Amino acid sequence: MPNTFPFRLPPTLLLALGLAATPALAQDNPRAHQHGHAELQAAFDGPLVDLLLESPAYNLLGFEHQPRTAEQKQKLDDLHQWLAGNALINTEDGRCRVVTSELHTGWEEADAHAEHGHPQHDHDHAHDNHTNHSDLEVTQSLHCEALSDAPAFATPLLEQFPALEHLNVQWVSAQGQGGTRLTRSGNRFRPGQ
Repeated sequence: MPNTFPFRLPPTLLLALGLAATPALAQDNPRAHQHGHAELQAAFDGPLVDLLLESPAYNLLGFEHQPRTAEQKQKLDDLHQWLAGNALINTEDGRCRVVTSELHTGWEEADAHAEHGHPQHDHDHAHDNHTNHSDLEVTQSLHCEALSDAPAFATPLLEQFPALEHLNVQWVSAQGQGGTRLTRSGNRFRPGQ
């Protein structure tokens, strides 16, 4: 049967369609926010891989509020730089390179709200209790040479961020979809198996 679409579906749309049954975002589901755990979704399309990582801010930064101190601001800057230069997943022989990388904190919305003339209130007391959780969202696009020859993928996340204990990975590709849970001792996965 011929393809009835006049265009090729982009990987991000494949990701959204293929993983539509995934749990709600942590901000919509307070029980989903769990320190030590994160979710990674991958869409494979030829040599291109689109990734979406969702994690409590604590796992990657060590805090869950807008950076206040110089040290916290430096940690956020360091995270931006690390994500720009390191693929969230890679082939065992390092064939993937980062094309684009974006980090969304949710704090940008608070800054934009304040810039539009809305008064800021001192809510430090609310940020310090454990009922106020912040999540980070990372999107990355990778280009991977000879991707079809790659027997497995690994992630540097579990080694780079010690607070991260488990990473649930879900993927979709032309061969199908699947998922697994990665740990420090088992940080490799094979899409399609």
